Amino acid sequence: MTTRQARLRRILIWSIGAVVLTVIATVTFSLLAGPAWWRPVLEWLPAYLVPPYSTADLPPLALTALAAAALVVAAGRRVASRLRTRPGPDEIEAGPPEESAGSGRRMLLQRMGTWGLVLGLVLAAGGLAYITGSMEAPREEPVVTTYTQAVERLGSAKIEVRMDAIHTLRRLAQDSQRDRVTTVDVMATYVREHESMSKARSLGQPATDVQMALTVLGSVYDAANTELGHDWVCVCDLARIRVPGADLSGLNLGTAVLTRADLRGARLSGANLDHADLSGADLHGAYLNSTDLSYAVLFTADLGGAHLNGADLSGADLFEANLRKADLSSADLSGVDLFNADLRGADLRGADLRGANLSGADLRGADLRKAILRGADLKGANLTGADLTGADLKGAKTGGETR
Repeated sequence: MTTRQARLRRILIWSIGAVVLTVIATVTFSLLAGPAWWRPVLEWLPAYLVPPYSTADLPPLALTALAAAALVVAAGRRVASRLRTRPGPDEIEAGPPEESAGSGRRMLLQRMGTWGLVLGLVLAAGGLAYITGSMEAPREEPVVTTYTQAVERLGSAKIEVRMDAIHTLRRLAQDSQRDRVTTVDVMATYVREHESMSKARSLGQPATDVQMALTVLGSVYDAANTELGHDWVCVCDLARIRVPGADLSGLNLGTAVLTRADLRGARLSGANLDHADLSGADLHGAYLNSTDLSYAVLFTADLGGAHLNGADLSGADLFEANLRKADLSSADLSGVDLFNADLRGADLRGADLRGANLSGADLRGADLRKAILRGADLKGANLTGADLTGADLKGAKTGGETR
């Protein structure tokens, strides 16, 4: 082994050893010092370098990694090139090297080093540009920027302070995966336990701050920078909330727990409530047109006079639900369980009731014109005065008790 090769080998060994020792020392110190030491370091680092990473963080993170790799390789090539230009004792004794081979290697190493430095500087500039943009954004943020401060301000007696805290929590939930679930839980608790919910309200709008908290719960996962987007819904506990007249139109509340919730006259048009638990909920006169209620649990729910035209109720559980005078025209009720449900005077024109369980249901005076009742179970149903003009009853199951 020549002196040059030995020198290169020593440099490589020392470099690897330095990296390993740095990693070991950092891990050891972090375990001994605890998270308190890491917090200021994480706050000093750019947001895109702090895990967990979002899709928006990947480009600047990749730029930083490539820049670091390019600079390290370039520096290594430069060192290797300099070492190669200095002949060792063995080479001096052996005579001058072949001019073409030696000069060609040196030129190649120099070119690689130069291009590596250029690439590293370009990538580093891109990372710096991103950091500059991310540093300018916080200047527009309100004074309350931390999760703890925002939660504390939720207890303020001033509504404007509470609204500001809710806006802050919304931004935290949209920008940080780490804070998203916790923020949603805080908002749900706020809606359930806020003092404005302690008394039954009229059918007007709920308190402004409560309405905003509900909007946050139903839209936080639809942020533009949220990887899972609309497919990740609010699994939040809103049991027994009292928000008559609330506006939840178009919100994403699938799988939410809304048992015994007071949603009288609420506007839920176009909302996503698939697989939501609405058992015992009061939805009297609510606007649920074009709402997704597929496989929702509406056991004993009060939907009297509700507007459900065009709604998707396929596979929903409406066992003993009150649907008296409800508008269910053109609704999808395929496979729905309407056992013992009250459908007196309901508008079911053009509704899809294929395979629905209507046994024991009270359909007196219901409008079933052009309704699809193929394979529906009508045993024991009361159809007195119901209008079945043009209804498709092919394969429908009826019995002696059907009237």
